[in-house]
Amino acid sequence: MMDQYVLLKKLVRQCLKKPPVQKNFPKEENKHLAVQIKNWLELYGNNDDSKNRNEIQILRDFLLFHETATHGAVPVLKNRQETSFYLVIDTNIFFHNEEILNRLNNNDICVLPQIVLDELSNRAKDKNAGGKKSQRILSHIRQFPANRILQTRINRSEVRQLLPKFNVATNSNDECDLQILAVTKRLLLEKKPAQLLSNDFELRQKAAGLNIPALSLQEFFVGH
Repeated sequence: MMDQYVLLKKLVRQCLKKPPVQKNFPKEENKHLAVQIKNWLELYGNNDDSKNRNEIQILRDFLLFHETATHGAVPVLKNRQETSFYLVIDTNIFFHNEEILNRLNNNDICVLPQIVLDELSNRAKDKNAGGKKSQRILSHIRQFPANRILQTRINRSEVRQLLPKFNVATNSNDECDLQILAVTKRLLLEKKPAQLLSNDFELRQKAAGLNIPALSLQEFFVGH
């Protein structure tokens, strides 16, 4: 019997070879891969395994996108090299890659909800490595072409109107998630080609339920 970690590495390699952002997703081989991933996660996915957390996250991302795309809940993403997007960027993306703005296509618009900017500004006050990183991120944002950045606010009344299926936020993390989702939803209703970029798995799950295209950083780089 194949060792669970050997199988994990094999499944991850297959996920990276067949990214869910490709056209005509899901294909037959991806359906088979999804079954293998689901079986692995049911057997081993709930173990406390911080060493392989990133690999497990890749499996969960693939399975989430496969299941939602199969049921038509998420639009099939166009090739990012052929299409310009309004990219709503979550705070965690900047901390995983502080120069993410340099990886956007030439005509992409970076959408920054005010709550993301506020979080970066608050972290920049800390006298630690995270604070210094936040300062660098804010510097990159200030240097990015002004005509390609959309800073936007959204109030709680608008959030409730745009996301009626969600109740009022119970904590600051929920508040941030709902504002980011609402900003993306508003752009889509305005017929803008908007996508949410976040490494927060639960946030992307919420986005899928709202028919909002959402990418992890790994998916973004694969489709870029």
